Parts: sequence; structure tokens; C-alpha cells
Amino acid sequence: MRMFCIYILLASSLLALWVSCDATIHEYPATEKSVVVLLELNTDRTPPRYYKELNYDNTGNYEETELEANLSESYIPDERLDMRLVTELYQIESPEDKIDKGVLVARREIAVDRLKEAPQDTLQFQVPAGIYRALTWADYTLKDNTSDWHFKTEKLDAVEVDVDHKPQNNHHKNSAAGSCNFSVVFDQSRKGNPIILSERRAETTSDHIVPVQLERAVGRFRLWATDLQEFLNSGNRIEELRIQIIYKQYISAGYNVDTETPNRFVSTRTMETTPTTLAEDGCVLLAYDYVLTSSNKEDHVLVDVFVYDGDKELNHYQDITIPLQRNRETVVKGPFLTKKIGSGDIGIADDFDDEFVVVIPD
Repeated sequence: MRMFCIYILLASSLLALWVSCDATIHEYPATEKSVVVLLELNTDRTPPRYYKELNYDNTGNYEETELEANLSESYIPDERLDMRLVTELYQIESPEDKIDKGVLVARREIAVDRLKEAPQDTLQFQVPAGIYRALTWADYTLKDNTSDWHFKTEKLDAVEVDVDHKPQNNHHKNSAAGSCNFSVVFDQSRKGNPIILSERRAETTSDHIVPVQLERAVGRFRLWATDLQEFLNSGNRIEELRIQIIYKQYISAGYNVDTETPNRFVSTRTMETTPTTLAEDGCVLLAYDYVLTSSNKEDHVLVDVFVYDGDKELNHYQDITIPLQRNRETVVKGPFLTKKIGSGDIGIADDFDDEFVVVIPD
């Protein structure tokens, strides 16, 4: 009987301990100095929506049309890749301050399955009262080596493109970025309450969760040739082609997650690819790319298209202007296989990539 009473007391004590631990996990108790905040990382994986269509003619002129904002074509990242998320948490004096005026509290890097939908993960931070900004960057990286791959992310206000890295699949240049301001205050009961600070209002969070919404930091374009049949009728083969895209003037090669703007540019860059998709209207996709783009305005790139069969130049079409909008797709069409536009002499050495770099100060 005595042993039975001991078992009862022991079981009761364990039950009380289990209930106590469960309450601790879910209530995230605060102390007089700090509180637990949960950053919920939400990367939007839906395809970019259509933006504009540019139709170029035989003389190098074009017509521009606004497109319905329907979803464009989706893609599936390679199985050898993971989605990487890099988060920096800063304490700042005011929601209007930039992070270079604040203090870096913590930095985390995680990798998740490449197909995982939002929220991809939730990160836990113990922070004192104050005002904070969370920055998060998402990109693709190798599963067996989750360090920098196409982007250099030592600091999220100075993300850099590795201009020497040429992914076989340009979709793997895709990236996303987002930020969130919040404050931590302590009421009379000494419970810290994270409050999300937006431009419109301040809103107390539920369960100490602060969501960070990430959207593509790039605009995408696709370049379609409308003269495939004419090209084939001339005795050429589409399977033999090599397409060279040369970016002229300045193209973005860096990004500031804090200000949501490109902040580093190279004077030119070259991309090589091969024709891929054949559309129902007879157009063939010559090239596509992702370009870091401003969050609140239209950006532009200027490109030349050169068509090669081995080392032999078959055609060139120069000075193609492409408007870009963040998280949108621009469609460019024209007779790029058969109509020569421009001199063909661009005056740029083959090893010119990244010789001159311009950094835009904040």
C-alpha cells in the first residue's frame, strides 16, 4: 500500500511537470529584460505575373502593350538545390532609420526543400524591449554546400551577384527579399508584446509571431523569335544555334534588402544560351533572364542579340530596350533570327565583364 501511494505521488508530480512545460512552450513567457519573438519566413513561390509585351519589327522599332496581370509560366528548380533563407535582425532607434544606423542583433542562415511553400520556417529570437527590423533574403544553393552560390550575402544591404557564375538554368538566378519592422514593449504584467509597425498602423501579433513576406527581387524577361519558319526555310537548323545576349550600358549586380533597390551595377555582362521552347504560334524562345529590379518603379535594360552557328555569326539584332518591373514578366518578340539591325560591332572585349563597377550610395 505504501509503495502504491509513492507511485501515485510520483505520477502526479510528473503530470504536473509536463503540464508546466507545455504552458511554457506555448506562452513564451517574458522576463523583465527580454521576450521571445518568432520570425515567420514567407517566400512567395507563385510565378511572376505578366507585365508588358514589346513587338519589334524589321527596322528595329517596336510597339509596347500592357498585358493582363495573369500568372506566367512556372518552373521546377533542380533536385540538387535547396532554397536558402538568410535573416538579419537589427535593433534601430526609429522605423524610419536605415539599418546602417542600427545594431545587428542576430544573423541566421537556413536551408529548406526547394519546393516548400510558405511559411518555409520560423526562427526564434530572445530580444529586449526596443524597435527592430528583420531582413530576409532567399535564393537557391547546392544541397551539399549551402554557402553562397549565385549571390554573395555577407551583408543583406549589400547582396552581390557573382558575375562569374553562369548557371546552366537561368531560373536558378531567381531570388526573393522582404523586411518587417516591429517593436517589443512590456505592459504592467511584464509580458512583452511584439507589435508589427507598418506604414498604415501598428498591430499586436498573435502568439509572438512576426511574419516576414518575401517577394521576388527581380524582373524576368523572355525573348521570342517570330521568324523561325523563315530561318528554317533558309536551310538553317535551330538545334545548332548558340544565342549571345550582351547587356549594354549598366546592369544591376547588387541589391539592398533594406531599401529594396539595386545598389551595384556593372557596365556590361554577356549571357550565352540556346533556343528552347517552341510556342503554339510558331515563335521560339531564344533567351530569358532574371534582373535585380527596383521595388517601386520601372527599370530598363538595353541588350544586343547575336545568333551563332558554332563560331559563325548568322545574325544580330541590336539595341533592344526591355522594361522591367519587380516580380513581373516582360515578353519581347521580333525577327531576331533573320533581320540584321545595327552594325554588328559592339566594341566590347570578350573579357570585359565586371571591369567597371558603380555602387549607388544609400
